[in-house]
Amino acid sequence: MADTISGANQRAVGITPKQAVNATKQQNNNSTEIITPSETTAKDSSVELSSKLKDEIAAVSFDSKKVEQIKQSIEEGNYPLNNKKIAESFIPLEKLL
Repeated sequence: MADTISGANQRAVGITPKQAVNATKQQNNNSTEIITPSETTAKDSSVELSSKLKDEIAAVSFDSKKVEQIKQSIEEGNYPLNNKKIAESFIPLEKLL
């Protein structure tokens, strides 16, 4: 009996990388339709935002003076960095791995 998970007791087949790529291309060509750039139109790539989203975007405000102050501080190298807070923000990311 063959072990389908590990592949034990199955005969090894030598396939070159080029053969594998060509086989994949043949499968893709048989199962999907290829659209060339000349067949696409600008209409295909347009996106329409919902009225709710448009309203939310219009309602967003920010303090442009504060943004400019932060930009200037970063350029001058005076922007304070909290190394402990930066390190703590990596913990949730590490847990995802």
